[in-house]
Amino acid sequence: MKNNPFLTVILLFCIQVLLIKYLDYIDFNVKIGEGLFLAFVCFFIPVISLILNGFMGESRYKKSFRYFTFFIIIISLLAFVALSYLGALGKAYQH
Repeated sequence: MKNNPFLTVILLFCIQVLLIKYLDYIDFNVKIGEGLFLAFVCFFIPVISLILNGFMGESRYKKSFRYFTFFIIIISLLAFVALSYLGALGKAYQH
């Protein structure tokens, strides 16, 4: 398991989802700005994936994990843009 970076990223994603659900359940409000929180949520896993990709030595997963990292980065950028747009649209309809 320690040599498989895919499992690490998938487990980190699951932990992040559970943490977000738990913080929403306990109504934990931090006044750091909504955009910063959204950026943290969208880009936490890709940053960890880039770090793992940089420090991974010779492994049989290196090439496929590099492609997986690029895929995660593209998906997170699209998710950030879409969620930012929907959040701005929701604020516009509130006024």
